[in-house]
Amino acid sequence: MTAHAVFITHRTKAGQRSSAEAVWNRIMKPAITANPNHLVYVYTLPVDEPDVIRAFQLYRTADDAAAFLRTPEYLEYADAVDEHLDGPPHVSSAPVAWVKP
Repeated sequence: MTAHAVFITHRTKAGQRSSAEAVWNRIMKPAITANPNHLVYVYTLPVDEPDVIRAFQLYRTADDAAAFLRTPEYLEYADAVDEHLDGPPHVSSAPVAWVKP
């Protein structure tokens, strides 16, 4: 398997998660839907952490993950969402060892 997983945690400024989510819905949701290299994308809003957004992404390759960060849509999103975030996201990634089909 050559797939590559990315795990992201965003911390928003107090009470601004819905504003950050609106930016994601406007810019990222269509970009991700159109990206064939996103095999899976899970966007979560933890109930017990009202100022946290977590996402899991599964790409075809690590290069595909890196390339997505250079797209105009991602750059627009990063700029637009920044005012709602309490610092940069925590990002970790790893090659995938196994996926349940």
